[in-house]
Amino acid sequence: MDIRLCEKRDEDIWITMNREFMFFLIREESSWSGTEKTSDSIFRNTFNEAMQSSSYITLLIFEEDGIPIGYANLMSTFSVWSHGKLLILDDIFFREEYRRKGHGREAMKYIEDYAKENGFKRLHFQSTPTNPDAKPFYQALGFTPAIANFYGKNIT
Repeated sequence: MDIRLCEKRDEDIWITMNREFMFFLIREESSWSGTEKTSDSIFRNTFNEAMQSSSYITLLIFEEDGIPIGYANLMSTFSVWSHGKLLILDDIFFREEYRRKGHGREAMKYIEDYAKENGFKRLHFQSTPTNPDAKPFYQALGFTPAIANFYGKNIT
């Protein structure tokens, strides 16, 4: 598997895979309902803003034999709890036919190495209950689950 930074030419595939991921997550999850109705225009604006904001977001594309098979969206912030920079794995997604082949482990290793190489003190992420395979996968990689409530509100 090849892992690379997202480029402008990846806009359409990034949008397509984000929609696939949202469909996967929102089938039973009500807190994100409505995202399936988000226009391509909004996705394009989001992609372009992210591409211009490399100081706080990094978009990755995962490929196999030149075919895009997944992506990750990483966010950077500062955390007093972490005593420095915190990397947040906002999204990681692999198309269904590429799951359970070791790509997730390889991607997480890459993300951890990326975090270390770029001076991040900690890596955080969350998973939804509609993704039951996430918990055992991340625990097998040495991550410890923390129970917390995640609150959100659309403000626009």
